[in-house]
Amino acid sequence: MRILIVSNSPWRSDNSFGNSFTNIFEGISDIEIANIYCKYGKPQTTVASRFFQITEKTIIKNIIKKTPSGQEVFIESEEDKKTDDGEQTFNKVKKYKNIPMYWARALIWKTGRWKSPELIKFIDDFKPELLFIPVYQSHYIHDINQFILKRYNLPVLEYVSDDVYTLKRFSLSPLFWIDRLMVRPVMKRVFSWSKIIYVISETQRQEYAAIFGDKFKILTKCADFSYEQKKPFKKPEEVLKMVYAGNLSKGRLDILIKLADAVKTMNLACRKFIFDIYTATPIDEKSKKALNGYGVKLHPAVSYEEIQEIQASADVLVHAEAFNKNERLAVHQSFSTKIVDYLASGKLIFAIGADDCSSIDYFIKNECGIVAESFDDIATQLERIYNSRDKFEIYANAAWESGRANHEKTKIKKMLHDDIVCAIESKIK
Repeated sequence: MRILIVSNSPWRSDNSFGNSFTNIFEGISDIEIANIYCKYGKPQTTVASRFFQITEKTIIKNIIKKTPSGQEVFIESEEDKKTDDGEQTFNKVKKYKNIPMYWARALIWKTGRWKSPELIKFIDDFKPELLFIPVYQSHYIHDINQFILKRYNLPVLEYVSDDVYTLKRFSLSPLFWIDRLMVRPVMKRVFSWSKIIYVISETQRQEYAAIFGDKFKILTKCADFSYEQKKPFKKPEEVLKMVYAGNLSKGRLDILIKLADAVKTMNLACRKFIFDIYTATPIDEKSKKALNGYGVKLHPAVSYEEIQEIQASADVLVHAEAFNKNERLAVHQSFSTKIVDYLASGKLIFAIGADDCSSIDYFIKNECGIVAESFDDIATQLERIYNSRDKFEIYANAAWESGRANHEKTKIKKMLHDDIVCAIESKIK
């Protein structure tokens, strides 16, 4: 079964798209995947086998110099790591991201000749049997998907992991709402292409089913929750080791500063916690100071493999979702990919955030972590954690059982495989 996927990012283990889609598709028998992507960088995966890259740079060069607007590319080599091919420039511009910049990017795609002979030859050679669509809040990626659908008349499965449609958002910017209202018809059209659409959480399933009908299934990152793979419980140390690893939006940064303050206060008389924070997010000097000292230490990001080792030596894993209205509503349907790793870890999970966020609601409903639902509750729950050492194993077991019930890879991959077979056979018939 040959599956074609159009993505924004290249398929790599060190970005969100690559990490998630590798987890979802890896190990499914009888499939071959080709990936068309629209950003800089080279792929780094064994799950997909063929790759085609189109970028704004190649589209502009096509207009000016008549060079190809896209090309087939191959897995990253050592030589590729020494060249940026526009990636460094893109990353510099990315930090100034705003809606007019996104509109400028969309305009390049609208006016550019990305429907190239090279792209068509790539698809013709691959002979896809199914188009699997990651649903981005985007015009140009879905222009590519629509072109493929019209030309090749393929069956479709879709996967949406962020809220790309509802108006449950907060912003004082008129440009935000203009952009949101402009993209909603695109999303509505995309959702009409498929009879099965995967979503990331129960909240998202319910909200989208109420709008578009009951064709949504939950598909999350998965893991091996067989009893043979269950990690033995590690009794907590006298000084509890607590770890946060991930990106820091402003709202998450505020939470970690509050948590760091609580740790420092508890460590005044004697050291009770070591709190390590790993992030690639740039942080101002004042915040860096707040996230260091008295048992708290801020670290640069490390590889996924290193993070797994660090988390394995910890006693408490921290998950945080922002309390401020803007960020809270932006992720109210989302379910962090880290959560499944946490559930399988055999550790106590400390979740911080409002209960109307799907990730936080998950821990509350499944009783598989200690939850702080407000800023004022953080210090209280931290004290509770320190005084609940005898219950760590109970929470760790509850987390693992929740993972087994909801994220067992054999169940999830069988569902996906069966749906792929059904979609392709329905098209053939």
